[in-house]
Amino acid sequence: MEAEEVWDFLHETGFLHALHQAHEEATLAVLGALSRNAGFKERSYGTSSFDVFESRLDRVFHIGEDPAPGDPLRGQVVRDDLNGSPGWRLGKYRVLLKRHRFGEVHVLRWDRDSPTKQDVARQTYTENPQMAFDFGDSFPLPPEASEVVTLVAAHSAAEAPLELELFVGRPRFNSDGGEAWWWVRKITPEALGPDPRKSTFPEQQPLWADPAEDVPVLLRDHKVAGQRQHTLSESGQ
Repeated sequence: MEAEEVWDFLHETGFLHALHQAHEEATLAVLGALSRNAGFKERSYGTSSFDVFESRLDRVFHIGEDPAPGDPLRGQVVRDDLNGSPGWRLGKYRVLLKRHRFGEVHVLRWDRDSPTKQDVARQTYTENPQMAFDFGDSFPLPPEASEVVTLVAAHSAAEAPLELELFVGRPRFNSDGGEAWWWVRKITPEALGPDPRKSTFPEQQPLWADPAEDVPVLLRDHKVAGQRQHTLSESGQ
């Protein structure tokens, strides 16, 4: 199924790990900078978290800079915006961002979203052949979009206690009030496991070799040593 294929591809390359890293960093930065006591409201958090998340993604994907050595994403992820909506593409998969209210990812209404998100939700889905693009008065996707699968990374966070929500999936145009997603997967540290971007290198050997064997060193228990010293003191030694 598509969900498994997409997850496996983006997971093995480290794309999902980078997505999670950027979301965590952006959330901590925003919550650390904006205080509700100072007058910031939900709208302030929403706008800031989206902007900072975008910047952090450019950073972890090394957009416009030389990537770190050993990173399997090296030069593989490109910025691929859609009608002004920030996007990042690896292979044929492009990911756009969507902020949602915490806990409400499954009740999103794409038919009430931006024209771009509506078009994305109308993409032809091979596991539901009757679906097709129907742009109407909305902005048409570019011709090359037929070769690209556009997904959405839905993100949110709760301030107290701090909780993060991050999902990736294919949105469903739910003007019928039905399901918001054809499929959606939650991105958590437990689901991700080890980060493939963190390459391990063999320990570098010294440029010279010392044939002499090391002098054996015995570690002494401080408590035992103290007791022995106390015994010697009582015996007058």
